[in-house]
Amino acid sequence: MQKENSINIRIASRSDLEELSELFDLYRKFYELPSDLTGAKKFLEDRLLHKDSVLIVAEDGGRLLGFAQLYPIFSSLSMRRDYILNDLYIRETERRRGTAKKILDGAANHVIEHGGKGMGLETHPDNRHARHLYERFGFKLNEEYLHYYWEIPKQK
Repeated sequence: MQKENSINIRIASRSDLEELSELFDLYRKFYELPSDLTGAKKFLEDRLLHKDSVLIVAEDGGRLLGFAQLYPIFSSLSMRRDYILNDLYIRETERRRGTAKKILDGAANHVIEHGGKGMGLETHPDNRHARHLYERFGFKLNEEYLHYYWEIPKQK
């Protein structure tokens, strides 16, 4: 996709699965979920196998620094493909180097190259650093629509 400095941005492949699973597990732990490396690997393997998401990675010297995961959806009103930026994670040691911005550039390029309308995301209100990054990148807080979510009721 692109190369700036020594950081290469590209689409992940199955050969990235081991290291990508470790990053994904760190990402989940960041959100205070328990470590589950086996589950992370299975989840990502399924995404790669079924091609139902796009995993964009940043690497430097053969080492993965971070990733983003885009899920394609469709916008009925615009009759175009749309994307959800569901995950973005950069190793703690690699933050503040512009890696997240480069991954977002790679995600934006993918959306453009595939005729997408744009990409949406959600983040926790307390995630100030991510919110600042997204706003600097050009994401706008949508105050026009309400976001609802239906969850399967828990069995008693």
